[in-house]
Amino acid sequence: MKRTLQAPSFALLTIIFIIAPAAQAQLSVDVGGYIQTWYIANQSTEVVTTSQGNLPVLGTETIDTQGFRLRRARLLTRANINETFSVTSWIELAGTSPSLLCFYADARIRPWFVVRVGQIMMPGQSWDTANNASSWLLFYDRAPITTTLSNVMGYSAFRDLGVMIHGRQGSFYYAIQAGNGAGRFVQAGSNITERKPGGGLYGGRFDWEIVDGLTIGSHVATNQQRGVVQAGVGPYDINRTSYSIRVATNNFGLNRVFTHFEYMSLTAKDESRGIILNQDNEYNLNGFYAQLGYRLTREWHLLGRYDEMAEKPGQTGINVNYDRIYSNNYLFGITRYIFDGNREIMRAHLNYGFGQSGPMDLDNSILVLVFQLRFIP
Repeated sequence: MKRTLQAPSFALLTIIFIIAPAAQAQLSVDVGGYIQTWYIANQSTEVVTTSQGNLPVLGTETIDTQGFRLRRARLLTRANINETFSVTSWIELAGTSPSLLCFYADARIRPWFVVRVGQIMMPGQSWDTANNASSWLLFYDRAPITTTLSNVMGYSAFRDLGVMIHGRQGSFYYAIQAGNGAGRFVQAGSNITERKPGGGLYGGRFDWEIVDGLTIGSHVATNQQRGVVQAGVGPYDINRTSYSIRVATNNFGLNRVFTHFEYMSLTAKDESRGIILNQDNEYNLNGFYAQLGYRLTREWHLLGRYDEMAEKPGQTGINVNYDRIYSNNYLFGITRYIFDGNREIMRAHLNYGFGQSGPMDLDNSILVLVFQLRFIP
């Protein structure tokens, strides 16, 4: 269930905005954000049609969609208390009411040792969902494998409640985490009323530019919980692990060319929260995305991406006689950037994508124009 920002919290932010000018001697407050609007010229999705009751599948039909969508409208507030401590919040305004995405406190002990606590994007997932902010997206949206893995691991909107330690030393970045493993707004002692000691979602990742223009990275994570009672449901156990491997290049061997490849895999051995195990008494998910870009100029980029996601049969309630359950997508685009000096203020994507999902080889396609305006300090 989506939980919205409560009135007291929203009022507190309003008070911060009002008193900020008078508090310059004690702290500084930065406000910013970004907006993403889509124009969907056409989205075509083939779906299965069934008869009434439990009779067999009759066939398929195609659903066409067209129109405007306010995909993201996000507001950033960052209070820098001193050189060590700061508090940051991100609020999503693109729904019927404001929703809190992130709210966390940072303690910057050293550049290589920063402690962050609160509701945050955790590092124990793919780079695409842990480190790739939505305002940095090169296409209209992320590859489906990355968002699916994040959701099944226990995050919601890539976020969880907990603590992370991260930092950078030269070209090497690391991060480790400990969280509830239940996503946003799920609090121990209220939503989570029972759980064995030590339960939670633990993980970490690293990203290392080993030579100029060549970066490798990886994450590992495990969600291990016993005797959980959440929102009055349980007790049940959670047993899920995931990992990813990443390779990215930028002007490495080929001028103006940049690439990104990430493979990821997940195994679950519990049936909580909608998971259905296969004949091996597991749930298995794996996939990858590979993207290629070329800078025509600083302002104009050409891009392409292929992504694939596969699951073993039997674990989604579909007949086990199918060889596999899958989806794949091709996506092509051109992007225009506008800068104010060295600061990006606008980008626009024109993307065309198509693909299939199985086991019934259902087709889909989309032609979408994305406009983004950034005002992040």
